[in-house]
Amino acid sequence: MWEQAFLRFRPGARETEADKKNDRTSLHRKLDRNLVLLVREKLGDQDVWMLPQVEWQPGETLRGTAERILATLSENNMEAKFLGNAPCGHYKFKFPKAIQTESDLGVKVLFFKALLLTGDFVQAGKKSRHVWASKEELGDYLQPKYLAQVRRFLLDSDGLSCL
Repeated sequence: MWEQAFLRFRPGARETEADKKNDRTSLHRKLDRNLVLLVREKLGDQDVWMLPQVEWQPGETLRGTAERILATLSENNMEAKFLGNAPCGHYKFKFPKAIQTESDLGVKVLFFKALLLTGDFVQAGKKSRHVWASKEELGDYLQPKYLAQVRRFLLDSDGLSCL
């Protein structure tokens, strides 16, 4: 009985409508790859693509900060499992001398690994300000220096990636 059912089984297509349209705002694409959430933010006078980030608040754990940015960006529409309490990578940069202060020379951005369990990234009026990119597509969005740091802690498609 099960053998007949097995012989009749035909797997679904791996290429989706989003793949055909190259809709990078959709999670329903590149089903055989890990996808990384990138958001477009205003930094100074530039629009820059980056992994989601937010300023740490006193009294908050680092993981709590990561959970807060996900909840804020997705309007509580996504549920993710954060893997551990330690960051998986970091990126640091100095502010331009014009805006540096004695106590504020630059920032260090910490990244956490997370697996998306349910939901999708949808914000009214801001849909074009995010993409789900594969590791190979990151170069289309991220600035070279930032990309070099981010690639160090993103694993290939058979591993886990940071969100």
